[in-house]
Amino acid sequence: MSYPADFSLWSVIDLLWAVVNIGFFKVLLLNIPSIKGWSFEQLVIPLGLYNLLNAFIWGLFYPNMNEVVRGINRGDLDLVLTKPVSSQFMVSFKNVGISLFPSILTGIFLLWYGFSVNHIPIFKMIMIFPILISSIVIFYSLYFISVSFSFWVGRLSNAHELLPNAADTAKYPLEIFPAFIRFILTFIIPLGLLAIFPGKLLLSLVNPVYLLFPLFVAVFLLLLSHRFWNFALRHYSSASS
Repeated sequence: MSYPADFSLWSVIDLLWAVVNIGFFKVLLLNIPSIKGWSFEQLVIPLGLYNLLNAFIWGLFYPNMNEVVRGINRGDLDLVLTKPVSSQFMVSFKNVGISLFPSILTGIFLLWYGFSVNHIPIFKMIMIFPILISSIVIFYSLYFISVSFSFWVGRLSNAHELLPNAADTAKYPLEIFPAFIRFILTFIIPLGLLAIFPGKLLLSLVNPVYLLFPLFVAVFLLLLSHRFWNFALRHYSSASS
């Protein structure tokens, strides 16, 4: 509300990015029926999930992870560590941006359109909530772990830039990658669980029981990120040194 022009500008930019993502697959599929079995109508589902996740990536996580890296390099983290609350919580949710609100609207629209053209039963909308939560937690945990490496590599000032851009792979069918890359994107750096795998669940391309897999991975990575953060704090030199 203090900077309406800035909000409006970034909202338009965010909307244009959504159009580019949709248009890319639409143009790609003009002359071929599908990409590794995925039609444009089916790809709308993971694209909708990706746009919802994108709002959290750039509106919540990115500005905070940027502050984490700067706090480690400058010693500003001292003030956070003196507070009687979880330091991980403090650094992760200090800033909340609303300039990517159009991503949420675009994601909702794409999911609505995807449900309509693919004739997905309405009751499956209930699955969106655990799917989206697991995707948000998985990305956040991976992002937080990657940023925590700044404790060892102090000059790695752009550590917060890597994972948000790598998350773009989440909107592409895993089948287009070689088997080795698919294994990495599923079990090592599970970006494939952010949108494509959940899309398969909603499209009934895999058994619904596999919904437990991303939920398990989300819980595991969240606990791992907390343990790794506490371990990394031991290597924090603080402003005094």
